[in-house]
Amino acid sequence: MVARSKSTLEDAPEYFWERFSAYAQTWPVSPEPLGSPVLEVLTPWGPLFVFDRSLLPIRAGQTPLILHGQVESWQAGPNTPALQHQGGGRYRLVGQVEAVLDIPFFVLQLTQPKSEAGLRLVLAASEPPSAGQWVEVHLKPPLMAFRPDTYTR
Repeated sequence: MVARSKSTLEDAPEYFWERFSAYAQTWPVSPEPLGSPVLEVLTPWGPLFVFDRSLLPIRAGQTPLILHGQVESWQAGPNTPALQHQGGGRYRLVGQVEAVLDIPFFVLQLTQPKSEAGLRLVLAASEPPSAGQWVEVHLKPPLMAFRPDTYTR
């Protein structure tokens, strides 16, 4: 892939939420102890460990989130969705590109057979894949979660 000059992917967490909130999903969330910025998000694919980009504390419970990652590499993938935690904040995903947004952003959708629950992630890649394409994606750490600052418990 062609290296892209360093650019800002977001101006502020609130701006990212405002820009991509259409792709938010509500998941059960458990914050890690002692004020850690890591959240455990329970999905049909298993738990995801994400870096919470919000400034407000959170309690365990159902919370709307935008899951966001930066792509280290991607290639054409099989038509079989997969999610694999590779340790240290790294994830390998296989899914279908739901939409290509303003470059560098695209939405990756993972769906499970016989389940209506799907997992959407807003990803950033220097050269995004095409809409409808099945891809295998390797993410740079950390996988991040954005949530609305007005959401309180």
